Amino acid sequence: MDDSAAGKSQVIKTAAGVIEALGGTVAAARVGETTPQSMTNARTRNRLPYPTFLILTEALSALGKSADPRLWGIKPVKRRGG
Repeated sequence: MDDSAAGKSQVIKTAAGVIEALGGTVAAARVGETTPQSMTNARTRNRLPYPTFLILTEALSALGKSADPRLWGIKPVKRRGG
């Protein structure tokens, strides 16, 4: 059984990966309600514009994917053991 069949989403770890998953620079900019230049900068810096976090994570979820929140400069939740 693959990850999608198990209900797990593919986690994207780079800004370029997020941009490509959404259809490229122009398409990602359109989805994120920002400019293509902003997405080009994000690809270069490996840091997505933080105002796009909720919009892009929702769009990725619809594709069965997710992205590391650190790509937006957001610290992930630390899970406690036990």
